[in-house]
Amino acid sequence: MLVAENLKGKDTMSTPYQIKKIHTLKNILGLDDDTYHQMLLSFDVCSSKNLTQAEAEIFIEILVNDAKNLKRNNYKKYDDFAGRDDNMATPSQLRKLEVVWSDISSAEDKSATLRQFIKRQFHVDDLRFLTKSRASQIIAVLEKIKLQMCLKVI
Repeated sequence: MLVAENLKGKDTMSTPYQIKKIHTLKNILGLDDDTYHQMLLSFDVCSSKNLTQAEAEIFIEILVNDAKNLKRNNYKKYDDFAGRDDNMATPSQLRKLEVVWSDISSAEDKSATLRQFIKRQFHVDDLRFLTKSRASQIIAVLEKIKLQMCLKVI
């Protein structure tokens, strides 16, 4: 907290690039909203937009170090779902869903918009409730959307 207090008022607000990087790292780490907001509270802010540029750099450094440790431990997002029922979506399917969605979505909070899309289009409340077959269907739909988007660019 001392670092954050010493930096207050000595810097302009965080840049859009810093905010995007923070949210990308948050998603890579799979931080839930409570954990993320607790981390922000250590800087006496409720939003990454309220960080100064210096605080944002420190926060990014903390998240990058956490990501490096996560990678070092060879943990991948959704690995804790590996022992589920055989009918349920595999961790690799869930990761694939997020990657394809990330390619086609322009939203800042890609995880939330993916959940909204899946709920609206497929009537499933959360990724963790997807079956293998439903996950395959959604991946196919998202890849088709991605292909159509790429063809429009050409």
